[in-house]
Amino acid sequence: MTRATRTQRNDMTIKAVTFDLDDTLWPLYDVIMQSHKLSNDWLINKYPQMEGILFTEQEREMWQRLVKAEPSLGNRLSELRVKVITTLLVENGVPEEDAVINSSKAFDIFLEERHKVTYFDGVLEVLEDLGKEYSLGVLTNGNASIETLGIDHLFDFYLNAEIVNDSKPGAKMFEQAMVETSLKPNEICHVGDHPINDVEGALNVGFKAIWLNALENSWPEGQECHVPEVKNWYELKDVIKSL
Repeated sequence: MTRATRTQRNDMTIKAVTFDLDDTLWPLYDVIMQSHKLSNDWLINKYPQMEGILFTEQEREMWQRLVKAEPSLGNRLSELRVKVITTLLVENGVPEEDAVINSSKAFDIFLEERHKVTYFDGVLEVLEDLGKEYSLGVLTNGNASIETLGIDHLFDFYLNAEIVNDSKPGAKMFEQAMVETSLKPNEICHVGDHPINDVEGALNVGFKAIWLNALENSWPEGQECHVPEVKNWYELKDVIKSL
């Protein structure tokens, strides 16, 4: 990823900003539901016996079963999804070779649709502006590709759970961000929607954090939010400067 030269004051406390993706840059629910629907409809059209199995408790149990058998699969979501569908197909009478081929085809349908996101207002404009002053990175547990989305030019680095073999709120992704930026933890601010994965995970390693609550969710009951809450992307720059 190549980025334009930024102007950065030497006295800045925050020198890099990292971002979650799903429900931070765009709302996830509608796009992920449509992705499941299109890929599952394709499979059911090919294998009618899969109706009532895909995207049900039976599929969820298969996810849990495979992750229990191989915990690291939980950090490799694309591989895990293909393996879940392949196993379900085989268990329902599809020859293994066909199951492997067609679970991959179904995943391609899923992944294409998964990238048809609608950004929250101001996302691209604010990222462009922030990139003039800060190093920007992505820290995501998911499998969205900033290259596929065409926004890789806005970031200096990209990390996900598969790359570091650990998911937020675990420390590895945040620690790797320090390696990527050659910065101390208090010089990095993480922005994300999830109180645990993003906010708590960032604070645990010494990052500053901002709760980007564009969906206006509630903070976990019985807990206090000790970081700034931002509901509008246009507020971000001023909040980062105040840290």
